[in-house]
Amino acid sequence: MTEKAANGATGTPLRQKMIDQMCIAGLAETTQTSYIGEIEQLAKHFEASPVDLDADQLRIWVLSGIKRGLKPATTNVTVAALKFLYADTLGCPERVSGLRTRRKPRKLPRHITEEEVERLILATPDLRYRAAFVTAYGSGLRISETVAIKIGDIKSDKKLLHIPSSKGGAERMAPMPEAVIHYLRRYYKNIWPEPETWLFYGTSPDVPIRAGTLQAAFRKARERAGISSRCSFHCLRHSTATHLHERGANMEVIRDALGHRRADTTREYARSTARMFEGLDHPVSGFSVLRN
Repeated sequence: MTEKAANGATGTPLRQKMIDQMCIAGLAETTQTSYIGEIEQLAKHFEASPVDLDADQLRIWVLSGIKRGLKPATTNVTVAALKFLYADTLGCPERVSGLRTRRKPRKLPRHITEEEVERLILATPDLRYRAAFVTAYGSGLRISETVAIKIGDIKSDKKLLHIPSSKGGAERMAPMPEAVIHYLRRYYKNIWPEPETWLFYGTSPDVPIRAGTLQAAFRKARERAGISSRCSFHCLRHSTATHLHERGANMEVIRDALGHRRADTTREYARSTARMFEGLDHPVSGFSVLRN
């Protein structure tokens, strides 16, 4: 990379200006890291400072990702990062005015059965990982929420887990079943050194476990349990919602438990199971031709 590109992409002035603007906008730390990474890739590709790139070059960059087969979710992050840099940080919205996000195909959320969840937990020999999986499933957590749990977040007397910053920075309370609280007490007594701040710590009790570490442990447990490779850590959250719905929980309660802002997001879990169609009085049932 040229010196000019290095200064533009990773050097102090532009990088810091974008970071400052993202802080003003209240973007999550993970979003900030993602956006900075996108801009660094842009600068590296063109070997130029992003300040000097025009609208055609930005369009070509986004289009190259689409032609390489990147999923809409991936190229949409690229577009969002570019729009934030040029419109919000540099005040040049005309350079990104022609960029659009792509429609993401709606898919039913993947989940596994209750029996498979238990099999997965039993296939996890490491105490920390096992406790993390139990907690994620028990409270319907995202992986980012799981790794960020602090001891003080657990409100065992109320059977609740305080999540200070969920997706989009929202604060919420998630249910924590008595069985999970009981298991975490056993975990706390048997792990050494005992957690002081972070419930699931990483290389030392002073730092939280990394999401990548937990994902790798999940993949190994999934293989040992003979569960489909299509199931990711996030499947635990999907499974929580699906299983609660199958057991008769109200959709609004599930929505609050998972911290969904939109009701239709929660309804996707209902669509992935047959329960919502049980008891339908379909007219086809009365067709005499089907009884012959």
